[in-house]
Amino acid sequence: MLLNRHILTSATLVALSGQNATASFLDTDFWCRTYGCAVVHDGQNFDIYDNWQFASNSCCVPFGGQMIDFYARADSTNITGTLDNSNTTWRPGNNDSFMLGVTQNGSTVDANIFDNGNGFLDAADTFSSFTLNPNTDVRLAGSGRQYSHSFFISSYNTRFSLRALASIANATGDFANTIQLGDIKLTPSFDDRGNDGGFDYGARANSSSIQIVSGVDDLGDLSGAPTQIMNFGRNAGIRQRNGDIDEQTIRLDFLYEMPEYDLSMGIGSLDIDVVFDFYREP
Repeated sequence: MLLNRHILTSATLVALSGQNATASFLDTDFWCRTYGCAVVHDGQNFDIYDNWQFASNSCCVPFGGQMIDFYARADSTNITGTLDNSNTTWRPGNNDSFMLGVTQNGSTVDANIFDNGNGFLDAADTFSSFTLNPNTDVRLAGSGRQYSHSFFISSYNTRFSLRALASIANATGDFANTIQLGDIKLTPSFDDRGNDGGFDYGARANSSSIQIVSGVDDLGDLSGAPTQIMNFGRNAGIRQRNGDIDEQTIRLDFLYEMPEYDLSMGIGSLDIDVVFDFYREP
């Protein structure tokens, strides 16, 4: 999944090539200062979503309308240090799969029955013997079910919301019928101050009036039409006062949890896309 004009859950963000992430523009950029904007940050570069309608050279995006991503940008990877899993690689390679394990009590999963030590199911793994009882089951190990993705955001002089649209593409095999969007849990959150892999954020950010919308619990809630996940209700924006853009940035986190696998679900593959966009709010 690649990012073009939107933010996708592949942990890829649009980046502004050649810009210095430490150079704040929120207090000097005419369009942001006058009409308001949201700024998406990946810890190195940023992308701007404006209320000014550049195509018609007019003000402004109507309330409830999608903010304008005016600039064309290159892709940049966003794998945040605190969200990396314990493995040395953050996703399996072409010849790897998420780790299966055996539970004897319905909860504790022993991945060592399969794993050769790298944390993924691959051709080098061997199947060790285990006993059977009424509670024995084959399940995904914990790291195989959960995936975390994040990006950073700031804003100036505007109320806005984050909306998302989820879809499944290229479903093959049994998964085309056994896994649906509603089976994949979603937990959004935000962090207004921290240090993420050396990126120090939030020292001068204001996270008041940020609301995580209730009732969005899985990707099925995001199907059909863009749906609000978060509202940013502070009219002045996340920016609190003059300062470095890093200091005026908070981090948005998204935890995805795949359904508990059992052998009746069969085999297959699928691509799950979640497209995020920003909308101006009154």
